[in-house]
Amino acid sequence: MEDIRTVAMKIFNSYEDYYLDKEKRKIFEDLFDRYLTKVDTLGNMEIYDAVIKLAQQSRTDYEVMVKTLREQALLTE
Repeated sequence: MEDIRTVAMKIFNSYEDYYLDKEKRKIFEDLFDRYLTKVDTLGNMEIYDAVIKLAQQSRTDYEVMVKTLREQALLTE
């Protein structure tokens, strides 16, 4: 599997790239609400940092989130 830091940066960049697309942004935000809030309860972490923390604390949730983003074509290999 790709390095977690690389994937976290890809997620951050992809979210920024699709931010103006309301439908795609909603997919990201729904996933972030579901997974990243587990490690960032206050919602003040950067996406990059929260993704890394998620991977460290709950590898299964991290992998499901990444898989979902790839299935939605929001994250490249």
